[in-house]
Amino acid sequence: MKKARRQMHERLSTGLAELSRIKPTDFVREDVGRDLSFRVGLPYFDRTLELFHRISRCDLGQASFADLANLAGDAERTLDQFHRALSFTGEDLENPREARNLLIEEVCESFARISTDFERVITQPLGSEQDPLTGIALTIGVCTLAIALAAIAYYSTHERTVADSILNAVHRVRLL
Repeated sequence: MKKARRQMHERLSTGLAELSRIKPTDFVREDVGRDLSFRVGLPYFDRTLELFHRISRCDLGQASFADLANLAGDAERTLDQFHRALSFTGEDLENPREARNLLIEEVCESFARISTDFERVITQPLGSEQDPLTGIALTIGVCTLAIALAAIAYYSTHERTVADSILNAVHRVRLL
């Protein structure tokens, strides 16, 4: 499992490093003409890049494997979207403007998923990937305590001897 986590961290780090080299101004291309430039999509590209910059500054050491995999997949999909936008020429397309708009829309729609994945990682409590047996033991302990307290409450209202015995024991401990 440690090897898989390390590989997932490396996969995510590679994606984040590639995304950090892309600047929003890279999408303003004059070579395709003003009609096909991605200038109208700059706010979407910029906010997506900023989110990945925030992810790269976070300590992801406590993130679950599934969350790391989600973020790595998000980074790879975003890189693919950005590479398609950066290499877009509009040639051999019946409606190049519509194709450009679809690329911008794809980036815009993926932002919600990426931000949800990021939020899940930064809001999860530390140590959330604990041993499953610890959780089971804790559950059994809490249930046992609840049953014991329920039994004490029941007998203390029906028989004073149990309640008296507990009170006497508490008083003896205080006296020592």
